[in-house]
Amino acid sequence: MQKSEMELSIVIYDIIIEGMCKAGFCRKGLKKDAYVLLSKMKEDGPISDSGTYNTLIRTHLRDGDKLTSVELIKEMRSCRFCGDASTICLVTNMLHDGRLDKSFLKMLS
Repeated sequence: MQKSEMELSIVIYDIIIEGMCKAGFCRKGLKKDAYVLLSKMKEDGPISDSGTYNTLIRTHLRDGDKLTSVELIKEMRSCRFCGDASTICLVTNMLHDGRLDKSFLKMLS
């Protein structure tokens, strides 16, 4: 990904992953690349933060991929992170219109 020996910070990784997931880019094949980057973070550092997980959770929820969202929520919670305002808002809206059940909101809190 990079040509220099400079280490990337968690902020840079979060920006790259968010960029891959915004505007539907993950629907165009970048979702797999975002996961490769998350795996690289797990192996080499820096350790992912709640922003990384929340971005990926929202992406999967928007795409209707509830199973992967549940896996990511569980992984995020095991790292002692919780859902951010954007993720909770999305889940609340999806609860309201019937696309999700209440268990999602319980998992995030």
